[in-house]
Amino acid sequence: MNNIEVSGKQTKLGEALKSYVKENIIHSLTKYFKKFLNANILFSKDKYNFKCEINIHLESSIFVQSHSISNDAYGAFNIANEKIKKRIRRYHRKLVDHRQKKESIKQSTVSQYIFNDPDESKEDIENPLIIAETEFIIRTLTISEALMIMNLTEQSGIPFMNAKNNRINFLYKRKDGNIGWIDPKKK
Repeated sequence: MNNIEVSGKQTKLGEALKSYVKENIIHSLTKYFKKFLNANILFSKDKYNFKCEINIHLESSIFVQSHSISNDAYGAFNIANEKIKKRIRRYHRKLVDHRQKKESIKQSTVSQYIFNDPDESKEDIENPLIIAETEFIIRTLTISEALMIMNLTEQSGIPFMNAKNNRINFLYKRKDGNIGWIDPKKK
């Protein structure tokens, strides 16, 4: 089910570039995984540079993302693809390490909603709505596993069930570049 989509946003891509991208993505992914659900590669161009965004959905419900900017489309893709290969290699190593422990992964699903304050006045328009659009699987992970997934997916934060204490925790990137960890405790 390896579906690869290569597209351009406000730019036309040649068949040679599309073929090059597909071959390299397949080579990068099949080195560690026999199957992946889909890969979306999007090229865009500003005045001087090309931007390449790669989004890959693995069978294990993990999304791996990467992007880069270069003065040509091939260069932008090559840089982004190297980032993807590095992240997948790290993820694969972690999977192998954790398979040896033979622990089962527990998952829960949390629905996300749009919250709107019914008492909202026109003066409060400056406060943005809290918007979330999809369901998110909460996995039982260690802190290092959660950090690895957060880095793989380039997310700014990740909720997870802490494997050590069975409580929902939250790991996030702080504005100063460090990692924050929220571990709520009952009173």
